[in-house]
Amino acid sequence: MNKKKINLVLIYGLGFNKKIWFFLKKKLKKYFNIHTINLPNPNIKNNFYIELNNYIHKKISQIPYNSILIGWSLGGILSTLLTIKIPEKIILLVTISSSPCFLKKKFWPGMKFTQIKKLKTELIYNYKKSIKNFINLQKNKANKKNIQQLKKKVLSITKPNISSIKFNIKILKKIDLRNVIQKIKIPTLRIYGELDSIVPIKISYLLNNLLHDNNSYIIKKSNHAPFISHLNDFCNIFLKFIQEKIYI
Repeated sequence: MNKKKINLVLIYGLGFNKKIWFFLKKKLKKYFNIHTINLPNPNIKNNFYIELNNYIHKKISQIPYNSILIGWSLGGILSTLLTIKIPEKIILLVTISSSPCFLKKKFWPGMKFTQIKKLKTELIYNYKKSIKNFINLQKNKANKKNIQQLKKKVLSITKPNISSIKFNIKILKKIDLRNVIQKIKIPTLRIYGELDSIVPIKISYLLNNLLHDNNSYIIKKSNHAPFISHLNDFCNIFLKFIQEKIYI
């Protein structure tokens, strides 16, 4: 890989901010030009689909050619929507602990409405505690120091406003890309956490069948943020995939 020739565009998950990528960026900055994209923060009084479409069109101009898009959790939905709009700019789509449909449906595992409602309440009324608890879940013997730093960094930025949280919760409830993702022709890498309760690993097998590929990787003993808890494993999978699928 030619240093600084490839653009890496990162889109984080619900309730978080760009600081969640701190250690991943530190690990990968020697390989890529790294950019981060914020989540939608629209006027929720307007039509949801119009506002989401406006967000996607605004972000298109922020994504350079020759880009790899990485979307974590909710960011996976947004990175997928962007890839569909601008496939000529994207050389690889990576989703982490994400699903084309977060809501549990018939024959499809996911979150129940009650779980999503609880998540919204916690982020609105107990933001700091929710963020700390989530990051603590990614802790292991190897990353204790990093976890403490990461909590401080994420919480150093003003928390997302209520309208932003409500809008992004709607994305989890309303968006279903299962039929659309079959149209994506560029290479796609999907990484999951073995112990993830938000995006069950059963989704990885369903997507392998739906997309007729074997590009799903499950990181053992990891939760909803394997790029935090198992940073080295994540980077090894990611870089190896690039070498095999993109730069043969």
